[in-house]
Order: sequence, then structure tokens, then C-alpha cells
Amino acid sequence: MERQLLIFDLDGTLADSRADLTTGINLMRDEYDLPPLSMEVVEGYVGDGIRKLVERSLQGADVDLDEALALDRAFYAEHMLDETALYPGVVDGLKKLAGTGHKLAVLSNKPGYPSRLILSHLGVNDLFFRIIGGGDVPNLKPSPDGIVELMKKSGMPSESVWMIGDHHTDLEVAHNAGVKSGFVTYGIGHPGEFVADQTWHGFEELVEFFAN
Repeated sequence: MERQLLIFDLDGTLADSRADLTTGINLMRDEYDLPPLSMEVVEGYVGDGIRKLVERSLQGADVDLDEALALDRAFYAEHMLDETALYPGVVDGLKKLAGTGHKLAVLSNKPGYPSRLILSHLGVNDLFFRIIGGGDVPNLKPSPDGIVELMKKSGMPSESVWMIGDHHTDLEVAHNAGVKSGFVTYGIGHPGEFVADQTWHGFEELVEFFAN
């Protein structure tokens, strides 16, 4: 396949971060004497940025959201490298994609600093020409701001750009930016009402598609 710009979501696409996100949320909830939430519940709240995650995890609680947000940021910062790991095949797959000439980037609704720190800790940050997280561009996905920025920096035309993720916000942002969309079924999100241009059930399957 000719050279493409492959933009990856982070949580649920490259890395399984559910356990550490749940730890941060539950330590925050404990500050308000609220019982812990299961990982399955927390993962259902992921995908639209940290503020939405905290807001959803406090439904029905009489809590100051900004204070809770600050607490969750602090707790998550302490624990975000505890159990977070790349999905099977991601390290070798990213290296193969980069080696075949594709340009790789990350666009996450997770804030930019922890996004870059996690990818650095996992040893793959150097494979991406740019890592954009929440706060690095004016608006979160599904706003096209991040994709527009990556297209500008890479010089790649829209017809050679893919947004790849596990959540409907990834498919929606691809639609909003006029680029192709790819959906991975092994993650923690769901496609919602959107239909991806391509769907893959494992990272190796995705690599095979682009490496040929």
C-alpha cells in the first residue's frame, strides 16, 4: 500500500489502560466516601476526555466537579503506569508499519502529557512523528482539530489519512475531518451509529492490511 498517515487513538486501541483509569477514579471516589466502581463500569465511561470520565463516574453524587477532576488527575498521575500495557502485537506492528514508510501519529482525548509519558514508558513514543492529546489542540475528538493539525504537520492529503480507534468518537472525528476510519473490536469502546471503512479484530490484522 502506498504511504499513509495512520493516526491511532491511545486508550483501547494501542494500550489497555482500564485498570489504572479505574484505580484513579476509585481513589477519587473514596475521598467522598463513595463505594468503588467496577472496571467494567469505568471502561464504559472512557472515550470523551477526563472531565466526562469524572462526571460520569460521579452521577448522582453531590460533589464539586472541578475539585473531583483535580483529585482524579492527581491520583491517576500516581498510578497511570502501574498496569497499563500495549495490546498484543502493537510493538512489532508499529515498527513494521513505520518500516514500510507509513507516517504514524497518536490522537487521544487523554491529556497530552500523560499520553506522551505512557507511550514513552511503553517504549514506542519514538515511532510517532506527533502525539496529540487533550489540551494540545483547541477541541477534543470528535472535533477535527487534531486531525487537521496532523495533516498540516505531515503534509499528507486527506485521501491518504486514516483515523484508527475503538470508539465512536474516533469514527466520528474521521467523518468530520473527511478521512478514512478504522475500527478495532478488541478495545473498550463501541462504534455507535458509525460504520468504519475497515474493521479489524486484532492489531496484527490491522498491520497486515497496511503493510501489503
